[in-house]
Amino acid sequence: MGQESRPLYGELVIASSYENRSGIQDEVRSIKEQIRLMIEEAAYFLAEKRGFTPGYELEDWLQAEAQIKKVILL
Repeated sequence: MGQESRPLYGELVIASSYENRSGIQDEVRSIKEQIRLMIEEAAYFLAEKRGFTPGYELEDWLQAEAQIKKVILL
């Protein structure tokens, strides 16, 4: 009792003021954009490996998305 609760290492702490939330939202958007670009690049390399045969764009994207998510969530 009387012990302060502090966030653990790696635990997300969300600020309560509106200004801080705005910064966090910008950071989240930036991270999402970075992930999208990583998926886009991975899909390109999958298509290149296949010789850019048309008709596999969605398959390439989904495979790339799974690969990137697996790496991120390790």
